[in-house]
Amino acid sequence: MRPSAFWALAFEQSTHVNPRQSDDFQEEAFWQDYAPHYDERSPLARLATDVVADASALLCPSDSLLEIGPGTGAFTRRLAGCVASIIGVEPSAAMRTEFVRRWPDDDAQRLPQLIAAKWEDCAAQVVDHVFSANALYRVADIATALLKMTACARRRVILVQTVGRPHANPLVLHAQGDTYERERADALCDVLGELEITFRDRRYLVDRGDHTACEVALIDWSSAGESTEFDAD
Repeated sequence: MRPSAFWALAFEQSTHVNPRQSDDFQEEAFWQDYAPHYDERSPLARLATDVVADASALLCPSDSLLEIGPGTGAFTRRLAGCVASIIGVEPSAAMRTEFVRRWPDDDAQRLPQLIAAKWEDCAAQVVDHVFSANALYRVADIATALLKMTACARRRVILVQTVGRPHANPLVLHAQGDTYERERADALCDVLGELEITFRDRRYLVDRGDHTACEVALIDWSSAGESTEFDAD
């Protein structure tokens, strides 16, 4: 089975056990309750110092960045000083409200433009970089989404994906009496390989303070116009 087909079928099966996957109203109801507490309960952006540092190193002060699913803006705020402008594509009204509420008052003139849409439905906008952190869990057609990211990025696509329970559930596929699991970060890399996109996959351990090791993947690749050579880490 092609990696993109595995993702699509696992996604379809997940909608039967988690209605949020496909029901926009249930998804928004969840975030209406959770968004005000998100940064405190999900502190990855604040604690993933090495991940943020290596992602920031890919950016330049004159660059434009589009973030898919910025949520409350936890990663956005940490990257904002590295680029000239940011656009956020965020479908959740609750998250957009929290994003604006948490944006620093002393940097109000740099408040990113927020587009109320899913990435799949959003009109393509060409920027220097496309960034997303743990925001692709409701994407059914991941291959098309990744190709759209690549087409919209003049320079680079940068993805952050948490790995492993309890912080990130894997893709789960039931077929012919067997159960198959694939971590989302690994599945993303599988699909990039299927698409013949040369990428880099770096892994980090982040201490979230809950006595459970948290692995985080930083996956990046260049657009067609950018060199695909990677410096040795």
